[in-house]
Amino acid sequence: MKTSNKRKIVSSAALGLALLMTPTLASRSAIHTYAQAALTADEEAKIQAFLATQPQNNDTTNIGKVAVTQPSSYTFPGVNNYTSLFQSRGTKVNIDQDYEYTIESSDANNGKRVKIKNWTSVEAYDIFKMGDGSPTPIGYEDKFLYAKEVTLIDTADGSEFTVKNAVFPVNNPDGDRPWETLWYNRYTFDLPIEESDPRFKAEIEDASLIPLFGNGYWTLHATVTEMVPYETIVKVDESLKTGEVEEDVAGALGGKTGKYDIMYSPAEDLPGDTYKQYTSDVIYADLLENVDTEPAVNDMFSKPWGDVTVTSFTSSPATNRVLRVGIDYTHFVTEDGTSVIAADGTPVAKKYGLQPQETFAGYEYVTTRTEANGDRVHVYKKASATPVAPSPTTPTTPAAPAASTPEAPATPKTGDTNLFAAFAMLVSGMIASAAAFITKKKNA
Repeated sequence: MKTSNKRKIVSSAALGLALLMTPTLASRSAIHTYAQAALTADEEAKIQAFLATQPQNNDTTNIGKVAVTQPSSYTFPGVNNYTSLFQSRGTKVNIDQDYEYTIESSDANNGKRVKIKNWTSVEAYDIFKMGDGSPTPIGYEDKFLYAKEVTLIDTADGSEFTVKNAVFPVNNPDGDRPWETLWYNRYTFDLPIEESDPRFKAEIEDASLIPLFGNGYWTLHATVTEMVPYETIVKVDESLKTGEVEEDVAGALGGKTGKYDIMYSPAEDLPGDTYKQYTSDVIYADLLENVDTEPAVNDMFSKPWGDVTVTSFTSSPATNRVLRVGIDYTHFVTEDGTSVIAADGTPVAKKYGLQPQETFAGYEYVTTRTEANGDRVHVYKKASATPVAPSPTTPTTPAAPAASTPEAPATPKTGDTNLFAAFAMLVSGMIASAAAFITKKKNA
């Protein structure tokens, strides 16, 4: 005997399946409330639409994927409100003296000798402290500072101009400043990814070398997890009643997880704050798109914000949910269970839904019963013959008898008269003889 690991399903609202078929279904239109997992309003509407097509037993439909909220407890605060992970790691410091620098850039300012305006009030960060473990520099090591924005004074003509994301050297603990170069548009130090974003982790081996050699001394790691939604399959089961839904297979989410190494390197000639368009959300979305392709380890690809290597990928498939929904029919049968025969000589077919009784020529309605599976059965019997009442007749009036005139006795013929006289005489003689005989007997 087949067993089924089934659960009843709770409806979040009355499932008006019956109303789509016939008003007579309304009394059982709601899904019975025995459930562990609820049907959403959207799922109910799709089941209604399916049943409105009057499907047959074992017909199926796919009502779509379950809505999934991807796992993340973090929200990027916006391009005007974030604090880059480099700045979070760095230590704020002041510039210790009025240094003079030579600009190294790809624009018209390249080679200019400049000083930093209002250098005592500039908010700067110690780049060396941005490395893992916030190391303390050794006396002879280079010391670089980062400032989000500075105004520079051209020492040749006194003109001023403002630059962003500037990196410049200051004296190290030994009092030396081997470099006199000032760079700007070093977007790495204003990377729009926060230290608190759990989707990313920066590995910074030596932050002091980033100004000189770019990204070779740090890596951004990302772990991307996607929950794979399951689909819901609905199957018609006429052994269930209208409004009943049973869960044969509980849906289970699948998952895909990819790990990536990122070399963040947007083009440094991007105008203004254009680099800020590549926020952590944008980068993560690009990686999530790659996870969908189920990449192989060591696959590589490039995006406008940098180059990526796949270091790990795992996945598990989703398990689709399977529901069975009930339907009902109305049957028209005789007392012996056979179908009622219509006037055209064909058996009356069952009808979808719970229908009212009908009238059929030659049959009398007897009763209605409900089967265990919810079907409605109207029972009929052959109609009895109705005797014909006799029509009253009006008696006829007899015709009046016609008056008749008695015939006059005919005059006997002569021969007849003589004969009659002879006969009379004979009779008289016989009577006289009898009388004489009787008298003689008495005398004797």
